[in-house]
Amino acid sequence: MDTNFKMDNLKEIRKRKNLTQVRLSIDMEVSQELISQYEKGVSLPTVSNLIKLANFFNCSTDYLLGLTKNPKKIISFTENELEKQMLLEKYNSLSTQNKEHLLSYLDYLSN
Repeated sequence: MDTNFKMDNLKEIRKRKNLTQVRLSIDMEVSQELISQYEKGVSLPTVSNLIKLANFFNCSTDYLLGLTKNPKKIISFTENELEKQMLLEKYNSLSTQNKEHLLSYLDYLSN
């Protein structure tokens, strides 16, 4: 991982909203340590956590990632789209064998 990458805008917007890392972690249902790691550049958020953060702060993901100085939200993901993304991330984390098991089970359920 690029150790120069920090989510400075996350820290900035969090402070602007008068939120502590602890309060944000509770609202996001993650650990305070993870929020700290995002802000320090030790860890990058998953796609679903990045989207949750952007929705929480009503800003763009590009802003949180420091790719733009404009915090304006470009698009809004629906709950359904967020759910699909989270399912896709879980699927991608499975082993090849477990993916096959899951697909067989889904075939069984859809019949």
